[in-house]
Amino acid sequence: MGKDLSIVQRIAFVCNGDSCLKKGAEDTTKQLRAVITTHGAQARLHTIRTRCTDQCTHGPVVFIHPEGTWYQHVTPELATQLVAQHLLAGEPVAESVFHQD
Repeated sequence: MGKDLSIVQRIAFVCNGDSCLKKGAEDTTKQLRAVITTHGAQARLHTIRTRCTDQCTHGPVVFIHPEGTWYQHVTPELATQLVAQHLLAGEPVAESVFHQD
């Protein structure tokens, strides 16, 4: 039995391609997931590790669906802020956005 996607509010796609991994994407991914768990938000927030998103100069990158927000240079510290500010409260962390649909 998988996650009930009908109650998922936002999905964070975390690039785990080679370039992003060399820049710390593994730690970013772990921190993002840990903070989501700390907030008890696993049912309404979902994370997906991706392969290369072809945004290597901006890496590590995180893409938030459904808003279409791309974040650059996402560190574990920024991942903590992304969960609290964007994923839970719906307010983008403007200074780290490099593209918005």
